[in-house]
Amino acid sequence: MATYEVRHAEGPIPLSGDAADDAWLRANAAHLDQFSWGESGPDTAVRALHDGEALYLQFLADDDRIHADVTELNGPTFEDSSVEFFATPGPAGGTRYLNFEANCCGTFKLGWQEPRWRERGVGRDLVPPGLADEITVETSEPGPTRDPRPDDDGWWLAARIPESTLRSLTGREVTVGSGAVWRGNFYRSGVPDERKATWSPLPLSTPEYHSPEFFGWVEFE
Repeated sequence: MATYEVRHAEGPIPLSGDAADDAWLRANAAHLDQFSWGESGPDTAVRALHDGEALYLQFLADDDRIHADVTELNGPTFEDSSVEFFATPGPAGGTRYLNFEANCCGTFKLGWQEPRWRERGVGRDLVPPGLADEITVETSEPGPTRDPRPDDDGWWLAARIPESTLRSLTGREVTVGSGAVWRGNFYRSGVPDERKATWSPLPLSTPEYHSPEFFGWVEFE
């Protein structure tokens, strides 16, 4: 099973696409290179850090067709050029999992949900606007929307998600700090099915990112 270590960083962690920054140099780089429904696709690298108070994510995404139409909080950002992080915050955290999904212009969704919530129509809470304001997302694309251009070759996104925000959303004592152990997966979305990529493999015949049974381990230094 795939394992990713979220390293601890001292000092400021910039929300940038500079992988050579001192803080991000310390982070492990994971590549979303599992193409369960095709043979290859654009490269996507993710790095994660924590400072004991928040989780920081940095995605670097190759893309020859950068596009974004969704501008509303908790909208269908997966239809745009986007990246995602799903996680169960704790090795025995129950059936619910977090669904953080952001497009290339920084519009995002954050849900706290149960498996198969769509089929049942229950078991999902979305972050409200006031709580969403506590999350910071920066990207290379100023937005609010983005049309493809002939010279498109890639974009980046970086996010800061406070521990306190996750606790308020979930109603649980979520820990973003040394010794915490989560289950989770990273995804590339907004591309054709055969180009969709994950970090932890999904041995499924059709694309279904909402599969917590295939989450890898996410361990906090």
